[in-house]
Amino acid sequence: MPKKPNTGNDPFPDWIKPKLVRLASSPPAGDWRFENKLDGYRIMTRISDRVTLFTRNGYDWTNRMPRLAGELKRLGLTTAWLDGEVVAQDDEGRPLFHGVQSAFSTGKTDDLVYFIFDLLYLHGHDLRGQPLEQRRAILEELLDRVPLEHVRFSEAFDVDPRDLLVNICAMGMEGILGKRAGSPYASDRDGAWIKIKCHNRQEFIIVGYTRAAGGVGSLLLGLHDDAGELAYAGRVQSGFSSRTLADLRVRLEALVRSDSVIHPVPRLSKGLHVVWVEPRQLCEVKFAEITPSGKVRHAVFIALRDDKPATDISLEL
Repeated sequence: MPKKPNTGNDPFPDWIKPKLVRLASSPPAGDWRFENKLDGYRIMTRISDRVTLFTRNGYDWTNRMPRLAGELKRLGLTTAWLDGEVVAQDDEGRPLFHGVQSAFSTGKTDDLVYFIFDLLYLHGHDLRGQPLEQRRAILEELLDRVPLEHVRFSEAFDVDPRDLLVNICAMGMEGILGKRAGSPYASDRDGAWIKIKCHNRQEFIIVGYTRAAGGVGSLLLGLHDDAGELAYAGRVQSGFSSRTLADLRVRLEALVRSDSVIHPVPRLSKGLHVVWVEPRQLCEVKFAEITPSGKVRHAVFIALRDDKPATDISLEL
């Protein structure tokens, strides 16, 4: 690919669905490239006459990240699609999910950092069928040409992935991402991209809550099963801050319904006052395990999520 714009004839997509990642328990054999699994929001960038920043579900969040949009414009690209993760970082450079969530909720997003890990389209050339290494080499060259404060290339680590995972976990981060060498970019979960986590953690659908003096005592969780039906996945009772409880109370009161969306209705301990809600709000939860009956054990609330639809949420496999 030439360094200067050389327009090809491939159609410029209005939207590219992000590639999905499969959960793995350990690094696989074979030729793989490993990166830090960034704890933030997946963001797709479309560049044509303007820079547009999309969530993974196609919502236009450009106005919520004006500084990043401005920096990306300085790349001087005519047409392009980029894939990456927007994160907030602590003083040591570690991603903080609470930080990125707070930035979006308050509108103070100037300090967010966009780590770009793939290039899908450039100057009339659709690169999705090209090998991973070729796409990333072009991307790295593009980002090296213009120094940007908040836009960075997501580096791959040339080390044993098992050692990398140990170090990443010791630093309190989420895990690692593995990408099969030579793989094209397909908008599905084909196993070419995998994630290996330090802890069991994923998104759940809030299907109800129990009342407490502060308004919300615990959250009732749901996941879609293999048949696409919503199934009860247990409760989360810890990890809430006073600010989170206040936010939950406002959000969930707007979703209250008269009956349970889960059938059969979950059987809970006597004395609990349950309020059922429409299955629209997501939350991220850390847990010890999923029991054979499909319930979380030792669940801890991490954060609310607004960047994914509830219809997509099932147990990560």
